[in-house]
Amino acid sequence: MRNTQINNAIARSLSSDRLTKYLRAAGSDLDLAIGVYERNTRLAEAFYTPLQAMEVCFRNQLDHRMATTYGPDWMTNNHPPLSANSMRAISEAQTSLAQSRVALTPGAIVAELNFWFWVSLLGPGYDATIWRTTCHHAFRAKGKGMARSVVHGRFNALRRFRNRVAHHEPIFMDNLAARHDEIIEAIHWMCGDTAAWAAHHSRLPDVLAASP
Repeated sequence: MRNTQINNAIARSLSSDRLTKYLRAAGSDLDLAIGVYERNTRLAEAFYTPLQAMEVCFRNQLDHRMATTYGPDWMTNNHPPLSANSMRAISEAQTSLAQSRVALTPGAIVAELNFWFWVSLLGPGYDATIWRTTCHHAFRAKGKGMARSVVHGRFNALRRFRNRVAHHEPIFMDNLAARHDEIIEAIHWMCGDTAAWAAHHSRLPDVLAASP
């Protein structure tokens, strides 16, 4: 569903800045550039299932481990040695929920906290504390312990990729098959069955295989 009139209208709607990378990839051919944009949209959409499975599994695994060590109200009982930034994120999540008139249950706070908060729990500042006491247990699905730096590096990279997808940025020139494998593998570190489920329902391989 494209012709010259529609292409020009889309170009105005998307803005020249947003189309720059697509035009460069298409040799300045507007019609082809919009086709690349459409493919990028399909690719980003296809990542929704594996990214969703990874993020939800990740935060729930960490919440479970933290609750096991510090109590089900660990986010508000001041027992874990959380940084000022982490505590501020929890406070902001509580404020947001209160403004939306949502009950401040642990589950609601878990869902409200952004991905950065959960990835930050694996950062170097927590290496000698919550990583060693509890968080490392979340990544033993393969039967062996993993280095904190490896786990944090992977999830921090996936956090950045997830943000690019969420903010409608171009991903079409990335090695998306490798990125997809990294997501599924990261889920497998936490739960092999969940990884198999996410891989089965992911549409990314089919979208990648489709003609540009």
